[in-house]
Amino acid sequence: MPVSKLILFDYHTIFLLSIKVCIGNFGNDLNPTLIQKFLEMPLSKTTQKFLGLNELSSNQEIIKSVISKYPGLRFHEIKKETKLANGTLQHHLGQMAKLNSLKTKYIDTIPRYYSYDLEDSNHVILLRLRQRTTSRIIKSLLKNECQTFGQLVKFSKKSPGTVSIYKNMLLKDNIIVGDTNACTCSKGITNTTIKYRLVEPEKVRTLVEEYGKSSLKQSADNLADIFLTLK
Repeated sequence: MPVSKLILFDYHTIFLLSIKVCIGNFGNDLNPTLIQKFLEMPLSKTTQKFLGLNELSSNQEIIKSVISKYPGLRFHEIKKETKLANGTLQHHLGQMAKLNSLKTKYIDTIPRYYSYDLEDSNHVILLRLRQRTTSRIIKSLLKNECQTFGQLVKFSKKSPGTVSIYKNMLLKDNIIVGDTNACTCSKGITNTTIKYRLVEPEKVRTLVEEYGKSSLKQSADNLADIFLTLK
């Protein structure tokens, strides 16, 4: 290596490089918090370019940006958005998970990816908002304070059996609750009839407004549709 290039590396840079090499070789045995602190220590732009680290950082920033914008994406959806190769994306997702840059939640053995700072309680709500039938049930309850099962069936345009399955799913997730309490939308309905409502309507509305504007057009995503109906 020419001397002119060697002098670009000061002692601080050489120290950081040695740490990063150790992380690459023994990352699985090191404390993730410690690793993150070292990785966040800056190298000079010249050094990053010389080592090709700017490309690594760029790829992870792209992945992080996509996951922040579209929480709950699956691997192939992230691949489609980032245009990264399978192996490259798999490597970065694994590294980012180890360093607590993102969270992985498995649904029926399929991993979905979320920003690390997104509350766990929001994961399942966002997942249900992206599923067609559950999103229609949620949309109905955002537009109306409460709904009977028959009203949910009519709004969802699905069979009673299908609506029952997804309604029970939302009950289990504690996203909705069923009771006989009256509401402004239950005039003319007997008090003994069970009516369903959102447990935290404002929280759901906030999530829809925050993420519905940028929903993926390529996927069977219902967030944007819900967002538009609330305007």
